[in-house]
Amino acid sequence: MGLLAKRFREEMRKSKDPRMKEAVSDVLYSTGFLPFDYLNGYKVHVHKPNNEDFFYNAVGIVDGSSTSIIGRSGSGKTTAALQMAANIVRPFSEAVIFFDDIEGGSNISRREILTHFNAEEMNDRIIYRNTAITAENFYQRIASIYEEKMTNYADYEYDTGLLDSRGNPIYKLIPTVYILDSLAMLTPEKLTQEEELSGQMSTTAAAKTNTSVFKRIVPKLKAANIILFTINHINDKIEINAFTHTKAQVSYLRQDEALPGGKAASYLANNMIRVDDGAKLKATEGIGVEGKIVYFEIIKSRTNAAGRSVPMVFSPTTGFDPIWSLYIFLKSTGAIITGANSYLRGFEDMKFKQKNFKEKLFSDTDFAQVFNQLAREELEKLLAVSQDTWNQSGQSIIDSILGI
Repeated sequence: MGLLAKRFREEMRKSKDPRMKEAVSDVLYSTGFLPFDYLNGYKVHVHKPNNEDFFYNAVGIVDGSSTSIIGRSGSGKTTAALQMAANIVRPFSEAVIFFDDIEGGSNISRREILTHFNAEEMNDRIIYRNTAITAENFYQRIASIYEEKMTNYADYEYDTGLLDSRGNPIYKLIPTVYILDSLAMLTPEKLTQEEELSGQMSTTAAAKTNTSVFKRIVPKLKAANIILFTINHINDKIEINAFTHTKAQVSYLRQDEALPGGKAASYLANNMIRVDDGAKLKATEGIGVEGKIVYFEIIKSRTNAAGRSVPMVFSPTTGFDPIWSLYIFLKSTGAIITGANSYLRGFEDMKFKQKNFKEKLFSDTDFAQVFNQLAREELEKLLAVSQDTWNQSGQSIIDSILGI
């Protein structure tokens, strides 16, 4: 270790202000939907001082990150955000979800169904509001959460049980999840009071304010482990010149599509998830679910490759089903072969009817073990794997090849 780095770290350890601490390794929180978690995950390579060397899987959403979920109306964006949020906070008794429902489309019964929280948990776990939400008080709430957790750091810090790449234990603040639904409806307080501002003028003013807000909150999210889900709508883009097309706003967004609310939320997001409808499902056919297949495509990720998608099973009544979603994913990889009698790849003797899959999974131990093994094999193929770029002498592999 260099002299400057050594002395700087020694000095920072003396500081009682957590804001002065050196960054620690990321941890990821499972959303409860394994195909998505692994699609956004990676392997961590740990080198301990005693020469012990091993890998572990980091899957899900990064601590203190911003995730933008985009899609057309009715595609399940808000449902996904609420279910993911509930699964992230569930293991932590003190963890809370803040839900700013600007569009007012949620109700307590629906939230109970999607989160599986009882009445008491709903009161303790979700701070919900659906009126008088502005860009300013959205920022103020984020800032208040940040100040509370940073001021009382020791009350919220916990041992994650994970190690960084050098074998050191990782400590984090317990996660807080904040859902903003939606960015398209987030406006400055001044605009909500002055009806004379309209059209392009109000749109520009809102986008400018939202950009300022997101630039200010991103550092606070990471420091206080606030995981932000921002819902946004994909709109049709109106071209001024019908014979020319402007460049897509972000990669994997089509030329004729646009995202309202300003660009900052997209550029500063750690993840952008595009939600698109797929095939419809009928209760009388296939897996016996009334609903649809919805594809979750990661169009931006800072933990894995973008441009890939996984199928999820959506029911209008109960939301996204984690088990059926995993089933459909494994079917897409060829790990499950379907037909008059379906079976697991390599185990033709373990036949089952698609509609009875869940029943067999929970009643047949041997079947469950084989299914779990196949699931692990296919899910791990989605992970990003880091590559060592230096050999033992400290010389880069490329330099070695070139003989430098």
